[in-house]
Amino acid sequence: MTMIGHNTSEQKPRSRYDVDLATTNPGTPGGIFIRQFWIAVHDSAALPAGRALPIRIMGENFTIYRGTSGKPQVVANRCPHRGAQMHLGWVENDDIRCVYHGWKFDCSGKCVEQPAEEEGFNEKVNIRTYPTGEHMGLIFAYFGEGEAPHFPPFPEPAGKGVIEVRPSTPVPCNYLQCFENSMDEVHVAFTHSPGGSHAKIAYDLPIITAEERDWGMMRYGKRKNGQVRETLHLAPNAVRVLVPPNFGMDGVGGWPDMVLIFTPVDDENCRWFATSKVFATGEELQRYHEKRKDMLTKLETARPILDVVDDIWSGKLVYEDVRHPMLARVQDIAVQAGQGAIANRESEFLGRSDAGIVAWRRILARELRTITEGGAAKKWSPLPADINPVMGA
Repeated sequence: MTMIGHNTSEQKPRSRYDVDLATTNPGTPGGIFIRQFWIAVHDSAALPAGRALPIRIMGENFTIYRGTSGKPQVVANRCPHRGAQMHLGWVENDDIRCVYHGWKFDCSGKCVEQPAEEEGFNEKVNIRTYPTGEHMGLIFAYFGEGEAPHFPPFPEPAGKGVIEVRPSTPVPCNYLQCFENSMDEVHVAFTHSPGGSHAKIAYDLPIITAEERDWGMMRYGKRKNGQVRETLHLAPNAVRVLVPPNFGMDGVGGWPDMVLIFTPVDDENCRWFATSKVFATGEELQRYHEKRKDMLTKLETARPILDVVDDIWSGKLVYEDVRHPMLARVQDIAVQAGQGAIANRESEFLGRSDAGIVAWRRILARELRTITEGGAAKKWSPLPADINPVMGA
C-alpha cells in the first residue's frame, strides 16, 4: 500500500539546471562555449618586451611572451621536445627558445632552430600557438577551434579622452558568480554603501529587466523618476558600464566608460581585468593624472586586496569600516568570493531584482544544452560601435 504524499522513488530531486553552468574546463560544454570568444589574459603593461611568463586560463597552462618588436604571443606551456616549461626560456626577437635544449620557435609555432639536431629535423616540429591581440591596454587570446572571431572583441568608446587600465586582480572563486554580480544593480546600494563610492546610483532601487542581443545581453535599471540605466553584458564574460569615479578620486575625470572582464583561471579561481575610457581633456585631464598618480602611490603601500578580504571574512576587520584605494573591488570580492569557490545555485531564492541573472542563466543554459546535444550554437556578433552604456542616474 502506497501512502499519499510518501515519495517511494529512489531518484534525487531534479536539479534547477540540467547543465553545469560554472565549468570552463577543456572539453566540457562550458569550456567549448567560452572558447568561441577572445579571452583577456594579461595586462599589457605587466608584460615588458623580451619577457615570457606562465599563465593559467580555463584550467589550462600556457606561456605568454612579448617579442622585442612589441608583439605579444601565447603559446603552449611545454616544449614539444621533452616537455620543459617554455616560460623558462629566452625571447629572441619575436621568437622563443626553450631553456632545456635550445629549440627555438617563431610566432607561427614553427621550430626554426635545433642546435643539436640534424638539418631539416626542425621541419617536423611545431609548438601550438594561439591567436593573440592587444586592445585598450589588455592582451587577448583565442583558444577555440577554427578561425578566430572579429578583433577587437569590443570597440573603444568614442569621444576624446584617455585609456586607463586598472591593475588586474586574482579572485578566489568561479568567474560566473562575478559575471552575475555585474548584472545585479541592486547590490550597489548595500555592498558599496560603506565609503559611498557608488552613492550617486544608490539613491533608490531600480526595477531590473534584460533582453538578449546578438552580442550578449542588454540590462535596464529603471528608477522611480523614470531614468533608465543601460548596461551591456558582452558574451561570454564582460560588462561595459558607466561607473562612478574610483574611491579617492573625488570625482576628478568624471564617470569612465569601463569594460570589466572576468577571466576563468580554473573553475574555482578567476582574474578581473578592467579597462576604461576616461572622458577628460585639457586641465581636467591634468588634474586626473595627478589624482590618479596619487591613488596609485597609495595603492603601492596599501595592504594586498586579498589580505584585506581574508581579514573581513575572519572577522578581524569590520566590513563597513574598511577603506582602501580600491575599495569597491575589496567589497565586491568579499561578497562574491564569500559565496564559496563555486556558488551553490541550487539553494538560492531568486527575486525580482535578479531578472538580469535569470535571463543570462537561461541564455547560457540554452547554449550549453545545444552544445551537449550537438546542435547549432548561436553565432555571436561583435558589439557595434553605436551601442553604448547609458548612465540613467
